[in-house]
Amino acid sequence: MFTLAAFYESVDPAGAFNSLTPVPDQHLTVSGDDLRIPEKLTSIIGVAALINDLTVAPRVQLQSPSLRAFVNPDIQPIVNGLVFGSPAEAIFHPEAPIVLVPDESLNFAALSNPAAAVVHYGLVWLAEGPQQTVKGTAFSLRATAACALSAGLWINGALTFSQTLPAGRYAIIGMRAVGTNLVAARLVFIGGVWRPGVPAVNLAADHDTRYQRYGNLGVFGEFDSTTPPSVDCLGVTDTAQEFIFDLIRVR
Repeated sequence: MFTLAAFYESVDPAGAFNSLTPVPDQHLTVSGDDLRIPEKLTSIIGVAALINDLTVAPRVQLQSPSLRAFVNPDIQPIVNGLVFGSPAEAIFHPEAPIVLVPDESLNFAALSNPAAAVVHYGLVWLAEGPQQTVKGTAFSLRATAACALSAGLWINGALTFSQTLPAGRYAIIGMRAVGTNLVAARLVFIGGVWRPGVPAVNLAADHDTRYQRYGNLGVFGEFDSTTPPSVDCLGVTDTAQEFIFDLIRVR
């Protein structure tokens, strides 16, 4: 299992590291610039950084007390823009996670030097440990949402599938999110705790990361055909999103 956390701030770091503010979250504990590491999800399996400025060469680090005992990981590539390009430049390492300490605070620190404050985004994928690839016959199903995006906030909305699923229970083992100004999207399963998600692309022709489809990140979650998950969307301004889900029928 895994979940997606986000950081957002419009800021001018003035050539020094500045810890971005975590996006307000219903399922993770955030305080100031700190994201509290949940007891059951202490492994980082992916990171992405978007800095809307190239006045100087930007830098991004993950920082926490346990990481500082060895080294604060430097993050690249860094996307220059408000949204991802094609492919979405997120770094996934599901079989080689960075292990943190339960209940410690994680900071997403960015260094840039724009002439004025600009938007900085950070994404961090937290997992219980190394992720197991899922193998099996899968099929892909399109869905849409109409989340009215607002910068720096997760906006929840209902999913409308383009086809009616036969009665049964399904596992989602891959996800693609498309939206004009969409940065990321994650799923909210009924009765579930965690909110697994993916970086977004902006056009149907854009490429995803190779890890987010067809079981490469394991199981996102399960749902019954009559009670599908909803979706959290993070981005700039937009009111229409499109999704492709890779599904396996489990019963």
